[in-house]
Amino acid sequence: MTDPISGGITDKAIGVALNGLAARQRVISNNLANVDTPQFKASEVRFEDELQNVIGKGRQSSPLMLMSSNRRHINPAPESVEAIQPEVVSDNSTTIRVDGNNVDIDKEMVQLAETAVSYNSLVQLVSARLSLERYIINEGRR
Repeated sequence: MTDPISGGITDKAIGVALNGLAARQRVISNNLANVDTPQFKASEVRFEDELQNVIGKGRQSSPLMLMSSNRRHINPAPESVEAIQPEVVSDNSTTIRVDGNNVDIDKEMVQLAETAVSYNSLVQLVSARLSLERYIINEGRR
């Protein structure tokens, strides 16, 4: 059973997503700051697939799910949402320019805009959830 004070899996998943998006914004900013640095390789942040896997596991209650003696044998995914950490991955396989730099400024700007929209949407969702809880606590009174 989840603790009602700390929130359920939805609140925890939103927190993980906000942390991952903030990390992505920092990495994109670093990529953009190094657009003219020779031999610099762009990085990206990954966390969505792992978050979806953990959330999807909570929904599955099939009797045909695999059983194992050790959680690391079959699925290395974390057991809980809180264990998910954003992963920073460098792209060392490509080179766009002669100086060895592979930062594509157009791609980075699009990702920065997408990240900002996603982050702002989640912040609005958290705000709406908190407003609803405040309304419930005040028993509908302002």
